[in-house]
Parts: sequence; structure tokens; C-alpha cells
Amino acid sequence: IKLCSADGCTNSIINGGVCITHGAKMKLCSNEGCTNIVVKRGVCVRHGAKLNLCISKGCTNISVKGGYARHRARSSDAAMKDAGINPQLEASVLDMEQSRRTMQKRRMH
Repeated sequence: IKLCSADGCTNSIINGGVCITHGAKMKLCSNEGCTNIVVKRGVCVRHGAKLNLCISKGCTNISVKGGYARHRARSSDAAMKDAGINPQLEASVLDMEQSRRTMQKRRMH
């Protein structure tokens, strides 16, 4: 975790090397009157931003890295390295596969 560049601040970086307290700008949802932070495509989850779920069977958490939930991403990297698999390469393959599935769904609608 990277820390804010302001002297003595121990908050995590949000944007531009600083935390919200020290001036990081966060985009707000474009829906009129909404003060939630943008998640995807200019809107918050309440107003339509779709989040990707973990690809691990039975997991319903939001994915953060390579299609896996936060707690699975760390352990999956270690397991892949032990098996001789490059985690970054595997993540890009998973991302491409997920993109392909998304495009197929869009064509069906």
C-alpha cells in the first residue's frame, strides 16, 4: 500500500499521490443529485455500474486482480508461481477470456 505524499500523513494514496484529505479529486456519479463516487462509466453501482465478480467457483466477492477476489488474488499468485505459471500472463489471459464472453453476451442482446 502506498502512502500519501503529504508530510506525516499515513493515509493511502487515492489519486495524484495524495489522499482525499490532502486534495485527491474523486469523480462523482453523473446521475443528478447523487454524491456517490464513480465506479465505472461515470456512474456509481446504485445507478448502473456493473462490477465483475470473482471467477473462483462459489465466490460472490468482487474481483480486483486477474478475475479473483482480493483474498484469493494473493493466494492464487503464490500457487501459480509454485506451479511455474506467470501470474501476470495468466491474468491477461483471464481478462481476454472475460472480455470475449462479455462481447458474446452483448451480441446476443
